[in-house]
Amino acid sequence: MAVTKTTSTTSKVTAPTTAPINASHELDASYTSSEWLLTIVCTLFAVSLVYLASRKIERNRGRVWKYHAIYWTSCTALVLLLPNNIERVVFSKVAVMVVGTVYPIYESIRAITTVTVEDDKSWLQFWTAQAVIAFTTAWFDDYKFVSAAFIFRWRVFEFVYFLWLALPFTDGAALCFDYITEPYIAPHVAPVAEQAGNFLTTLIQMFANITHLVIAWVFFVILPAALKRFLVILLGVSYPLLASIVAVTTERDDDDTFWLTYWSGYGLLFLLMDFLEEYLGWFPGFYSIFLLCTLYLMLPMFSGAEKLFRHALVPVFGLRKMLLVGDALRVKKEMLRQLPPDQIVALREQIAISFAEDDSDVPDYLQPKARGTTLGITRGALSFRGGSVRPGGYGAVASKEDV
Repeated sequence: MAVTKTTSTTSKVTAPTTAPINASHELDASYTSSEWLLTIVCTLFAVSLVYLASRKIERNRGRVWKYHAIYWTSCTALVLLLPNNIERVVFSKVAVMVVGTVYPIYESIRAITTVTVEDDKSWLQFWTAQAVIAFTTAWFDDYKFVSAAFIFRWRVFEFVYFLWLALPFTDGAALCFDYITEPYIAPHVAPVAEQAGNFLTTLIQMFANITHLVIAWVFFVILPAALKRFLVILLGVSYPLLASIVAVTTERDDDDTFWLTYWSGYGLLFLLMDFLEEYLGWFPGFYSIFLLCTLYLMLPMFSGAEKLFRHALVPVFGLRKMLLVGDALRVKKEMLRQLPPDQIVALREQIAISFAEDDSDVPDYLQPKARGTTLGITRGALSFRGGSVRPGGYGAVASKEDV
């Protein structure tokens, strides 16, 4: 059966005209227009089921073992019994991309906009488990010894694995964290993450000198394209993965939010690079641009991931109202934390009066409805970092606790 499927996945191969030929390109080129249309329909159906399950079923941290047995047995039977043409449609590159990256980006953004901490930790656990498989194996495409048949089988595994991580009744991300990451990996990662952070800081200080920066850029530009791609992915994954493991195992919650915001932005950046390099990868400054974008998202001095999150991702996914309400609740929480207990009641009354008296400065879409009032924060009002309130921003990632 395996031999038959190998033949079907490598038929009708046409080489791309603007990118070097590799197994991934050969496999994608073998898809017809109708197959791409069907794979989009199947992918949307699968994501819709995951979305509905996430809203109806409570996560169980993967402790119900019969669900795992049912899931993996069903997936194995599906892979073995599906006809070749249907299997190609179900486990395509688009399906893996949407299930493993696009849908988690949406759920991560949604988690960040809420005040509760548990959803942030849950999806950060997903990214630590996802990154180990998705980003660290992206170099497969750059080696000619990797066959199209192997790439296809790897995509099947990725699709099943990512779905297992995300589904609430399997909750593979939490299971990996509880039984692997926290007891065995995290204790060894903390000192390594600290050293990596210090090394990254030293590099940044060194590159602050324009001469050092030019030398580093010239060295990077003359590297082979495959090596440049590898370095860009290594920079975007290695330290953030270590820091995320440390963050998800600590009691602090602001670092969870920071790195969850980063993965949301980097996931989008990775998809963009993966798509454009087939057409623009020959351009001399292509990987340099994505290297700088990765640093912009990662480094706290730029707050790039936060800006991308608030000004692009939240509006695109239609979560601006949820973000504003969450910001308002965090502002309330921070103000109450800074006041003596005997002044809290008076402050609450004053806030209630200020929201009820005059809504002339509130946009129309935030005006009170017939069944209550919607809280809103004007742009530039307040923003946080590390639990302190500072004026002048459009709200930054805050330390999140139950309100």
